[in-house]
Amino acid sequence: MESILKATLLNPEQIKNIFKEWGSFACECYNTPQKYAEKVGNQCFESEHYSGSRTEYIKFKIEGIDRGIAEQIMRHEIGVRQYSIDENTYDENPNNIIKNLKSFRYVDMDNFDYTIPTTIQNNEEALMEYKTIMKRINISRIKIKNYLIQKGTKEKQAVEDSNYVLPRATNTTLIIGFTIEALIHYMHKRLCVRAQDLHRKIAVMMKDEVVKVLPQIENRLVPQCEYLLWCPEGKMCCGRKQTRDELSKILI
Repeated sequence: MESILKATLLNPEQIKNIFKEWGSFACECYNTPQKYAEKVGNQCFESEHYSGSRTEYIKFKIEGIDRGIAEQIMRHEIGVRQYSIDENTYDENPNNIIKNLKSFRYVDMDNFDYTIPTTIQNNEEALMEYKTIMKRINISRIKIKNYLIQKGTKEKQAVEDSNYVLPRATNTTLIIGFTIEALIHYMHKRLCVRAQDLHRKIAVMMKDEVVKVLPQIENRLVPQCEYLLWCPEGKMCCGRKQTRDELSKILI
């Protein structure tokens, strides 16, 4: 079954005060009284002095994404402290986690939700074949589980092993925390037209969630070319902005 994409900001109240918290940390660096913390935080943001911001996390719950895109999102942990999270203990408390992923190891389901790319959705023959494959996988997965149980494998182990056949398209839920620095980098890459279509949709949802509570950051959460005013994609440039080489020839 196809599920619905959804992105939810988990800690909006905390994010409303993120510049003050950032500035409170940065005040030590600048030997500035704490009463100026919010002002210092805003100044650090404007000048892109991000080191003090790495104490704060913008946390999202992202639902209805396939496992492949979840892995791509987790690549964007620039400036984020690494936590060792057991992915089998899925936790929805935003105060406890930085990264967590719903595991398939012990999920015993009659059916599984999966992502259908837009091109396949718009092609009747391809869509029929795609759904047929997913149905076959599920039938075989259940058969494998039952065969294992019949031969003495414990049900928990049988579920875990039969789930190995689940495809990349299988949907999961991801909770992840970004620093402001990491989120800006993420948006620069995933709002670009070269990003995967579904991943770009998720990035737009995440941006909308953040801008609701922190509108000051909106002009940073853009494709990289829009922020730099030139395109870093070189030969892969879509033409929206000039490449660095093209711009250099004009400026010389």
